[in-house]
Amino acid sequence: MVEIVRLRREGSAGTEEREDCMVRLSPAEPGSGIRIEIEGKSRDFFRDEVFKVFETTLKGMGIVDANVWSKGQSPLNFTIIARTKAAAIKAGAFE
Repeated sequence: MVEIVRLRREGSAGTEEREDCMVRLSPAEPGSGIRIEIEGKSRDFFRDEVFKVFETTLKGMGIVDANVWSKGQSPLNFTIIARTKAAAIKAGAFE
């Protein structure tokens, strides 16, 4: 079982360049879950898949409550995962 991890502050990672994405994570109230907001061209076509990638990545890290904002230019899943993990570290998830 994964230990529950809390974000301590806002953290972000990435760029808005092609095939990349900007990810910003911020703390959420305990029990509120993961709230995701996506901007960019991919939103309309890949929304469900991108939401799944964010949720799977965060829950795999033990983060169950977070506000997620992302804007991207056709990022691949591994890019979303890497940016999410980097933003979580910058948000103090493992201090």
